[in-house]
Amino acid sequence: MGYSVSWLAVRGKDAHLVREQLGLQQTGQREEAPESPVLWADLPAGWYLVFANRCDYAENAGLDRLSVDCEVVACSVEEHVMVSAASGWKHGRNTWTITHDSQRGREDLEVEGKPPSVFPAIRERLMAEQAERGDADYVFDIPVEVAKSLTGFRHDEDIEHAAAAPFEVLAAVKTKRWWQIWK
Repeated sequence: MGYSVSWLAVRGKDAHLVREQLGLQQTGQREEAPESPVLWADLPAGWYLVFANRCDYAENAGLDRLSVDCEVVACSVEEHVMVSAASGWKHGRNTWTITHDSQRGREDLEVEGKPPSVFPAIRERLMAEQAERGDADYVFDIPVEVAKSLTGFRHDEDIEHAAAAPFEVLAAVKTKRWWQIWK
């Protein structure tokens, strides 16, 4: 089947403010694995994770606004067509983006901005594995591994040292329209 997910991790901003800016609210319902449409979890090293079971959530989340006065790492994975991307945001600006699209070739890798210092070693290791083995798309993992190295999270692994049900389901905040005020 394959994953079609995206997530963003925020560090340096209160979790309540992150949810408010994204138009989300806590439900109190917890899950061991992220099965609901949108969830959150605390990550090691002070990151707050918002996870979505759709690959375009992070790119549509207004990361420029969300990253004001904090740091955001976003990652999207679409295994059906083997496209992965990761990006870093600080103080309202996109500082780096790494994208792989297997449809343009197994070794396709676009890099914009100044990627994190871990990028060259990850790229070298996975490109070497691609050249040596070639039996799978190892380049696909480059953006995903860069995001994991910064935040400690990867969509297909358990959260290290997490509680039994580390994910809490989030729901969209329902706002009343002007004509619903009297209800």
